[in-house]
Amino acid sequence: MKKSVVFNNQFAPKLGGQFELESGGQFAPELVVNLHWKVVVNLTGFSINGEKDREDLFYSILYRGLQAPFLVSETDGTYKAIDGSIQKATSPIYNGWAIWDNYREQLPMLSLAYPERFGPIVKSIANLYPYGKNNWATKYESSPTVRTEHAIVVLLDGYKKGYPVDFNTIKDSLIAEVDRLEYTSPDKALESSYDSWALSEILKITKDSVLSTKYLNKAKDYKRYWEKDFADLSQKDIDKMPARGMYQGTVWQYRWFVPFDVLGLKKLTGVEVSFLKQLDQFFAEDNYNHANQPDLQVPGLYNASSQPWKSQKLFRNIMLDTVVQTYFNDNSKGIDSYIGRIYKNESQAYVRTMDDDAGTMSSWFVLRSIGLSPANIGSPIYYLTAPIFESVQLNWENGKSFHIRVSNYNKEHFYVQSVQLNGQSLNRNWLTQEEISNGGTLVIETGALPNEKWGKENQWISAAD
Repeated sequence: MKKSVVFNNQFAPKLGGQFELESGGQFAPELVVNLHWKVVVNLTGFSINGEKDREDLFYSILYRGLQAPFLVSETDGTYKAIDGSIQKATSPIYNGWAIWDNYREQLPMLSLAYPERFGPIVKSIANLYPYGKNNWATKYESSPTVRTEHAIVVLLDGYKKGYPVDFNTIKDSLIAEVDRLEYTSPDKALESSYDSWALSEILKITKDSVLSTKYLNKAKDYKRYWEKDFADLSQKDIDKMPARGMYQGTVWQYRWFVPFDVLGLKKLTGVEVSFLKQLDQFFAEDNYNHANQPDLQVPGLYNASSQPWKSQKLFRNIMLDTVVQTYFNDNSKGIDSYIGRIYKNESQAYVRTMDDDAGTMSSWFVLRSIGLSPANIGSPIYYLTAPIFESVQLNWENGKSFHIRVSNYNKEHFYVQSVQLNGQSLNRNWLTQEEISNGGTLVIETGALPNEKWGKENQWISAAD
């Protein structure tokens, strides 16, 4: 029996914003998008020039990353809110959230490549609060929705990237949401601290310095939980999944989840040498799990250290090379390990049990393949790495574009030697969203061996202060 549902998706402009999802079987186990391939290739966001197999892989992965959220408002602005009421908006309303997953990669990718659509997406997330936002989907969702934790982080991220958010109208709801957060397990303690930090930043924006300080101190209290559960690497359960009541990660994987205060995290691990030694051990012992999100940011942590070239190598390995994966969503370490590529241009594009989670894992690939890596969601910063293409161009509807070019391109080279932005030497390993959005040209020189001097000056390292 064939079922079909039509969703509006403005990332497919050449079909007038509509495409059809068709599924077979009683429980619709798979969704196949009936969307012509040329629509994806001709999406205005990216122009790519490189080896054909890499171009094909890129567009195959990008295709998966653009399938949510969905435009659910009618042409006259009417839509169904999450409390079931019929409302009317003056800007497009989106729905279809998996924010706990895709706030990390997919939403930042949309903010960068599709700014004209990301503005209404941010407003749509803020618009959840007046109608009773929940951590999980309500019974009145207009499209497939799973969960919305860390929405507060997305709102802060959007605001700092130049997208307007009226925080004053939802301030009480944001505070109430953070006050309900749980600290009952090691992972929840770190996750909740992240949202407390985001709220402190938002309250600073609303000029409520007293409450901002209160929630900043609450966020910094993560250190107490970290020292209790994550400091001691001699415990026998540190590589077990699950352990200590945590949801989807090990002690090894979650101990790095302090994206808003990497400076504080480094101090907790000891000196710089200890931080690097523990990171090296984490990857050398195959503790990293790319089948899920809890440690997705860890390959980029070397960018906040004295050895940024190690992130460049890890990014390339994970994107294109044969790797070892010892964790999946259904096992602990050492059970039926996988050796092979994580991303493939096939119908089953990912390593087994790896859920793309509304474009999260696809967008991780898309961003790093063009040379960018979000440093901390809630801060408008991207670390730089080597693109897997000779050139990339981001094209925006306002007529501006940002061109990324590898000056001495060799497909096997992935170590950054030097960088120029608009003809001027860039003596740092990061860019701001504003620098990218202003348009221009970024030239990256790569080499077969790491330049151990580049990326160590003028570093950007997140800090809770």
